[in-house]
Amino acid sequence: MVEAVRAVRAVRAVRAKEHMTEEVDMQPTTSRIPVLCYHSIGNEERDGTLHWSVAPAMFDEQMALLVARGRTPLTVSDYAATLQNRSSLPPRPVLVTFDDGFDDLATAALPILRKHGIAATAFLISSRIGTPKRGHGDPMLDWDQVAELRTAGMEIGSHSHTHRALDTLTRADAMDEIRRSKEAIEDQVQQPVASFAYPYGYHSATVRRQVIEAGYTSACAVKNALSHPADDAFAIARILIDRTMGVDTIDGIIDGRDWPTAWSGERLRTRGWRAYRRVRGVVRSAERPSAEADHHAVSS
Repeated sequence: MVEAVRAVRAVRAVRAKEHMTEEVDMQPTTSRIPVLCYHSIGNEERDGTLHWSVAPAMFDEQMALLVARGRTPLTVSDYAATLQNRSSLPPRPVLVTFDDGFDDLATAALPILRKHGIAATAFLISSRIGTPKRGHGDPMLDWDQVAELRTAGMEIGSHSHTHRALDTLTRADAMDEIRRSKEAIEDQVQQPVASFAYPYGYHSATVRRQVIEAGYTSACAVKNALSHPADDAFAIARILIDRTMGVDTIDGIIDGRDWPTAWSGERLRTRGWRAYRRVRGVVRSAERPSAEADHHAVSS
């Protein structure tokens, strides 16, 4: 998670620099659709950082703002249906999504969502759901809580089985992550899982095809940009919401101020970052046996 924080900050810094030298693609507000991505609603660290933990009182204000601004909340599958011309886009849509499946989604976020009548989508890491907290691990949802979310009208989607960067895995391993999570969640909720969220937002053309082959009808990326009616239903743009973002920031996102419209395909720097991560993974894999051998020699 700390690495993800650094990556997001780097992307925002690059985007700010680009904004100074290039004209940001600013379409009319009515065609720019905010898809908000939360992780934890609470005041506790998650994955060793408070960065992605939004205070409940602040989250309450943010949801109240969506209502005050006349936004129409959609689940990811409902929105994807409009992107695929299977239904019409309602006026002033907005999406609220949650990644990972921390237990405060049920204990803190759900009551606030109910209070304001806001539909949402939860993307779960299937291997972590229903597992007891051990050591310094973060508390995750159990399956009874997942059932409560579903009963309340929340869409339940997949965030992979173990939350690995799919675009650096072998095809077989990536497909196992994608299919296994779908099957595990469907087995518990007894309902089709139609939407997927790429771990860390990382995906490639191959991973995108695998998500389709696995039977999903939509998938969310990140991009930290606003979605739009021509967005890719299998790479829906989202904006990461962190603890530092107050109501004014959310208001700017809703209004489309200072945020770019999502682009099509991949940018060159995205491919470069993937290549770097793949090389780093190979190097670490090569170093691991050597380190284990050194440890064995010292222990012998």
